[in-house]
Amino acid sequence: MIRTRYYIGLTTRHGEPVSHEMQEQAIECCASAYSGGCTAYYVEGCWRGQRERTLILEAMTDDRLPDIARQLGMLADQDTVLWTAEPVTAGFVKVRA
Repeated sequence: MIRTRYYIGLTTRHGEPVSHEMQEQAIECCASAYSGGCTAYYVEGCWRGQRERTLILEAMTDDRLPDIARQLGMLADQDTVLWTAEPVTAGFVKVRA
């Protein structure tokens, strides 16, 4: 499996905050691209010497989907979106029958 992460700054390329609605749309975009869903978490990052809130979307898949980064960047009005992909050993454990 491959763990893919997308790092989206929550300040637009024009210096405005990314709206809550845009953030929700980005999460939905990622979740729909990965039929198994995704995990979203907020962190504080640094870009070009400035601190900013950052949304990280993480998904497990068998494929790399770099085009999703472009879609997420358009939703959040970004110049760039960092994406990473790394192979991991993972699986699901059935808890209840």
